[in-house]
Amino acid sequence: MTAVQTARLQRLGTRAAPLAGLGAVIVLAAVTAPGVFGTDNLRLILFQAGLIGITAIGQTLVLLVGGIDLSIGAVIGLTTVIVASHTDGDGSALPAAIVLALLAGLAVGGVNAGLVVLRRVPPFVATFATFVLVQGTITAATRGAPSGDIPKALAPLGADRIAGIPVPLWVFAALALVVGAVLARGAAGRRVYATGANPRAAALSGIRVPWVVAAAYLISAALAVLAGLVDAAYVGHVDAQLSRSLNLDSVAAAVIGGVALTGGEGTVTQTAIGSVLLAVLLVWMLELGAGAGGQLLVEGAVILLAVWLQRRGQATSGGG
Repeated sequence: MTAVQTARLQRLGTRAAPLAGLGAVIVLAAVTAPGVFGTDNLRLILFQAGLIGITAIGQTLVLLVGGIDLSIGAVIGLTTVIVASHTDGDGSALPAAIVLALLAGLAVGGVNAGLVVLRRVPPFVATFATFVLVQGTITAATRGAPSGDIPKALAPLGADRIAGIPVPLWVFAALALVVGAVLARGAAGRRVYATGANPRAAALSGIRVPWVVAAAYLISAALAVLAGLVDAAYVGHVDAQLSRSLNLDSVAAAVIGGVALTGGEGTVTQTAIGSVLLAVLLVWMLELGAGAGGQLLVEGAVILLAVWLQRRGQATSGGG
């Protein structure tokens, strides 16, 4: 077998690892916690996969252009606070609240893009600073106790099911199909991959790299607003803890699926697998009685394993 064939097999194995990992987690969960795939838990898994997946698509786009978005949780929290405070349960005020939330989310995405593109601030620092700023603003404005109710008119987005499947999963599936097709076949997708793989070469080839990067952050923010609406619709009130956890979950789902932290490598299909794997993992830990600390520990370990597999595959390819 030639070195090139060996490298190709190694890359194939690396890409298949998330799917194998999903199968292993499902089997282990079924053996150690037989009730994990009961009707209620299964619905929770599907809901979690949809909610995490929506944020993970935006995170995937940012990762593909060589960045990272740590402000997603803040945008989700900001969205729920705006909807609750602006409507106070009044469905007639919901359209205006959604527009306000979208504008606020895009403003956050714009700040991220400006810091990264114009000021050359490292993405980790820029988006984490934005996260802290928005969270601080929310706390100061609400004094730590957000008021207002979520309109019942929004409930179908998070709580309803179509053909027995939670609506958020359908939303995620539709988004994944559209974004996946654009990345795989569209000119925009080629620009995204080229920007993440080699920004300098992409710029020399005529690609407007700053615009591609900015678009990724704006789309990520818009999808975070959508996730915030789903979160608010499902929970029925402002849930700060869930929005903060989604910050890490969005990164974890993409990385576990095989999207490279170095940019230019990964697909929405991989992110979808990672989202389902993470959802099963979280509900499994919940069924075992693991607290938030235990869930974070397991999630961190899985991320490290995924990154190690990616590095190993890259090293093997480079050596070949």
